Amino acid sequence: MIGLIQNELMKIFGKVASWIYIAIIVLAVLIAGIIYMKFSAEPNPNWRQDTEAEIAMLENQKASASEEEKGMIQNQIDQTKEFLDEDINPNAKTNWHFMNDVVVGVSSLVTLFVVVVGSANVAAEFSDGTIKQLLIRPHQRWRILLSKYIAVILYALILVLTLIVSGYIIGLVLFGNGDFNMKIFEITLEGRKVAIVGEQFLLKMLYFIPSLLMIMTIAFMLSTLFKNQAISVGIGIFVLFFSSTLGGIILMLADKYTWAKFLIFPHLDLTVYALQERILQDITLPVSLSILAVYYAIFMMLTFFFFQKRDISI
Repeated sequence: MIGLIQNELMKIFGKVASWIYIAIIVLAVLIAGIIYMKFSAEPNPNWRQDTEAEIAMLENQKASASEEEKGMIQNQIDQTKEFLDEDINPNAKTNWHFMNDVVVGVSSLVTLFVVVVGSANVAAEFSDGTIKQLLIRPHQRWRILLSKYIAVILYALILVLTLIVSGYIIGLVLFGNGDFNMKIFEITLEGRKVAIVGEQFLLKMLYFIPSLLMIMTIAFMLSTLFKNQAISVGIGIFVLFFSSTLGGIILMLADKYTWAKFLIFPHLDLTVYALQERILQDITLPVSLSILAVYYAIFMMLTFFFFQKRDISI
């Protein structure tokens, strides 16, 4: 099995595109870092004094404002006071802020490239006419397919590692080494919550892994179902880009239809659990993971079943 996996990894890294994807991730992180540096407020060591001055200014505005405006100004005052109460610098900009605010967003590129590689993994063998040479070897079909699947997983993990390492290094160069335990405000559906910046980044990346695995598995399944590489890649990318939209629509339907909660799309993005404990009243992280586990088992069974029965005539 190890030899088969090594062979599949050689196939993946034998393609120039696989190296280009890695380079694009590093370049995207660098560009995002420069943009983040240019458009973020400059760090202010006297932020407490400036925040207190801002509150005093708002209090003066409130005194002469209309009744309707007073409510809005008071809300702004309360939000500004929270920075003082929680000792959170609103203009803090360190490598951990960069990773939590920006690098996490670049992870969508990782998913895109994994979908492309996963969707084309088996379909390319049919398109290139190499599937017969692959299956005439003295290995069972399921072992060959499993080696391909594991190779795609390893490539996906390499892309994730590239993202994290490049994000940390670029953040270190551009913003310096900040405090892992610095407090920040995160925006949730229920309002703002206080969080630890380093922990938030690690949580988001941790929850990103099962989401990536699920989307990659869907792409890999499509690769075994379609002989045409373009079709499998196209459908895989479609699922990737429209999964969040469909998930939002299904969540709205879930209030009325209980069965909608058990569809896969609302559970494909687990990073929301880094911000809140539930996506619906009774849908928490363990529930989402359980639902994904069921779908994962179904997708894997379909993938191996159809590949075992597949006619390999070209």
